Amino acid sequence: MTLRSGAVTALLTATLIASTAATAASTPAAPRGEGAGVLRVSTSTPLTTAARLQAAGFDLVESRIGTDLLVVGDAAVRSRLGRMGYRVTVQQTAPTTERPVSTGRTNGIAAAAATFYGGYLTADEYVQHLSDVAAAHPDLAVTRDVGDSWRKTQGLATGNDLVAICLTKLQPGDCQLTPTSTKPRFLLIGAVHARELSATELSNRFVDLLANGYGTDAEVTSLLDSTEVWVVPVGNPDGREIVEQGTTSPYLQRKNANNSLGACAVPPTSSNQHGVDLNRNFTWKWGGTGTSTNPCDQTFRGSSAGSEPETVALSQLMTTLYPDQRGPLATDAAPLTTPGYMLTLHSYANMHVIPWGDTTTKAPNDAGLRSAAFRASYYNGYQTGQPGQILYTVTGSTDDYLYGERGVAASTMEVGPNSGSCTGFTPAYSCQDGFWTANKPAMMYLAKAARAPYQLSLGPTTTSVTAPTTTVTAGTTFTLTATGNDNAYGTSGVGKPTAQTVNAGRYFVDTAPWNGGTAVAMTANDGSWNSTSEVAKATVPTAGLTAGKHQLWVQTRDSSGNWGPATSAFVTVG
Repeated sequence: MTLRSGAVTALLTATLIASTAATAASTPAAPRGEGAGVLRVSTSTPLTTAARLQAAGFDLVESRIGTDLLVVGDAAVRSRLGRMGYRVTVQQTAPTTERPVSTGRTNGIAAAAATFYGGYLTADEYVQHLSDVAAAHPDLAVTRDVGDSWRKTQGLATGNDLVAICLTKLQPGDCQLTPTSTKPRFLLIGAVHARELSATELSNRFVDLLANGYGTDAEVTSLLDSTEVWVVPVGNPDGREIVEQGTTSPYLQRKNANNSLGACAVPPTSSNQHGVDLNRNFTWKWGGTGTSTNPCDQTFRGSSAGSEPETVALSQLMTTLYPDQRGPLATDAAPLTTPGYMLTLHSYANMHVIPWGDTTTKAPNDAGLRSAAFRASYYNGYQTGQPGQILYTVTGSTDDYLYGERGVAASTMEVGPNSGSCTGFTPAYSCQDGFWTANKPAMMYLAKAARAPYQLSLGPTTTSVTAPTTTVTAGTTFTLTATGNDNAYGTSGVGKPTAQTVNAGRYFVDTAPWNGGTAVAMTANDGSWNSTSEVAKATVPTAGLTAGKHQLWVQTRDSSGNWGPATSAFVTVG
């Protein structure tokens, strides 16, 4: 793949110089940088103020500081907010950095991957990386072209495919675009909003974790043996390529590249840009709260529900991967046994939000949705709840669409803090290491729970599975321990579930519980199952086990009879 940025960069850079000079001359104290900055709007009524600002077309950050709201904006936005009666201060100025030289690819052979802004891969390279992974791991991964970008539907050379990778230990019939899979499916979508660099980078790292960990990491091996993991790291490739055109700092292009609907700014500004907000364009409850009818606004909902080819592609991917499990009414619940989970990554707020997004009324499967999100937030500490409970209401979003149309569990994580050196849509690339450390176990938890998230998330989280790391002599025994924690929930948010007593543990050898493995009871390490967190213990015989590596799974149960997801470990007998 080759980069297509030369002519566009020249045009955008020339326009940028004139635009930046004019802005600097009139408002020298305005937020700096090509993308503009983040403004803090003081308010004591955040929900009411958010609704007012959304209706007026402002670009609200998915975050708050106390009750104050954050708005992406330049001097013009700051003046407009002031005229509306709000006290506005500059929360963050856009960083600037020298743009690294991209190396690209020659004749399809990878040199150093093309990067920008300190290390992020370009949109082309993220997609190319999926092909590289599939080529390197033909037993684990295949790629699928799942649709076209807006530019491609217009016949433009700058158009893109939307590409997904499916990772699993491939068996006949796996990774097909059909809802009749024999394995549960976990779907991860990044960068529906183009400027949110963390979303694509974490999606990419999740792909690498799975592809490189099979056979050596017990949890990864268990996941890929049992589950199809689908990843779309770049849900908005046209928009992402616009982001990459910023010469000193990425443009804050949020939307796709549809420039047919209004005379908007080129290059994009924080308050005026071409395109449709794809996360307001999905057909479920389209056109309601949290959207704008102005084509140049950041939250422009589009000319009609599902009007954009990227929205169509992602919608069709969801409805192709998952059968319909829910009735037609908003109050209809999906069965507790419904498999599947979809997670979208956005930035930034350190939040984890669940359906419904348009109301604070609970979804019919709220218990499972909320418990799964709080379980993931145990690892990353994110504030958890419905958008209207912790942020602001929204319509036409991805997670509401999938849950509404199919009854499949879905949620959105907003990656990154609202203050500090790693805040923002375009944090320094070095920040991704910390984001990945916090979010890797959260993403793994949700992927494991995809077998039956409405049930499994109600049970305890099993952690710290400990088996011998050295070879165990055949004919002897070894000690297996694990911690079952029913209070493994994040501590911030709305509606945190109540922890129950952990009252049982069990383990399986070589055959997983979902494949009919034989359960062996464990005992409480302290002699009594009487706490919300218990260490389960077992003495495991090796008699009858062949020499070599064996896989173990451990589950724990709460006092209501809910078993949590199984956690796996390897042990070697010799």
